[in-house]
Amino acid sequence: MPDPKQHDDQTAARKKTDSPSDATPAAAPVPAPVEAADDDSRYEPYPGPEFFHGGRYSSVNTAAGARLTAEGHAPQGKTLGPDWTTAHRNAWQSYQKTLRPKGGGDTSGIPDETAWRQLKVPRVSPAPKES
Repeated sequence: MPDPKQHDDQTAARKKTDSPSDATPAAAPVPAPVEAADDDSRYEPYPGPEFFHGGRYSSVNTAAGARLTAEGHAPQGKTLGPDWTTAHRNAWQSYQKTLRPKGGGDTSGIPDETAWRQLKVPRVSPAPKES
């Protein structure tokens, strides 16, 4: 017959090693990355108003179109592709009107630098190399 005292000693030892104070401490939660205020490298730089005209074919138009669509400013069921079209102009105009209600600024449909930065178009052009 097993010795009850030995069994009690083993149980006590097991409880002691299973106690939370002996357990490996949980890893501290990793804080969310803090975005630098001036870190624009993730976003496409503003190409200037002369960039936006009929006949312009660019992946920048596609990236901006995707952001405009995500913000709810593209025509329903229409994809804004790489060709600059009237649909692009209309989507930008709609977006500009949300930024500048009551006609308080440029709502021409040609993006200005302020509207461009607000939209945060992801970078599709190569980033300049640091020297």
